Amino acid sequence: MSRVANYVVAYEATAQGRESLELGIALARATGAELRICLVLQRLSAAPAKIHAARSDYEGLLADQATQWLNEAAGWVPNDVTASTHQLWADSTSEGLIQAAADLDSDRIVVGAARGGILNRFTIGSVANALLHASPVPVALAPSGYRAPAQLTRITCAIGTRPGWEALLDSLVAFTRDLDLELRFVTLVEVDAAREKQSPAAAGSTAHLDAVLAYYQRHAQSRGTITTEVGAGKNVEDAVEALDWRPDELAFVGSSRLAAPRTIFLGITAHRMLHALPVPLVVVPTSARP
Repeated sequence: MSRVANYVVAYEATAQGRESLELGIALARATGAELRICLVLQRLSAAPAKIHAARSDYEGLLADQATQWLNEAAGWVPNDVTASTHQLWADSTSEGLIQAAADLDSDRIVVGAARGGILNRFTIGSVANALLHASPVPVALAPSGYRAPAQLTRITCAIGTRPGWEALLDSLVAFTRDLDLELRFVTLVEVDAAREKQSPAAAGSTAHLDAVLAYYQRHAQSRGTITTEVGAGKNVEDAVEALDWRPDELAFVGSSRLAAPRTIFLGITAHRMLHALPVPLVVVPTSARP
């Protein structure tokens, strides 16, 4: 029997936790994966023996409250998605999520945006930031205010021209296996507004996209249309905004070459993309497991 994929959903009883759960639901609906809804409780630092009992009582109350929060989260999961809840203790939330992904053999970690983003854009909080520099599995980020669509209809893969892009494509091949949706490969080019897509940089990006398309088609087992596009602007943010985006869309991006093998390190370009991106983003580690 083939293995069923599962995703760790970083949950907390906040709007951010709800957005993480909504993205998990959207991903599970698209791929048939199961959700592992995880609430990480931070361990109290070592305390003197004379207050050990008080600390134990506090942790018991916190665990009881966490169980209520997880039950509430489970109630939001629709009938077409399989999910389980997990209460964890760790020194930090990011550490607990990474350990959960390992213990549960999960394929990705899903997390919400921090508060403060405008126009439903991203603001990276401390937990997401830690995951984006240490996670061994892909991390899916939900923008502020995100709600799961009935189904995802398109994936946009933003791909650079530097060596290592094959790791991103391999992860995308695995994610889109047997899916019937549109797939768009894009490169982002910073050019003078007067030259736009006639610039040599844009022409080089078009040629690279042809190579990317050929690589994907050799390995993929997905269905649906595939397109390529160059996003041009005076900076990365403008190039992102020059592209059309749908509310039922998902974006993929790879890690920086500075990342250690099989870990994430969010590069400068991807970080700048987040300021303008209105859809969820999946960040793939270098040489990620397919």
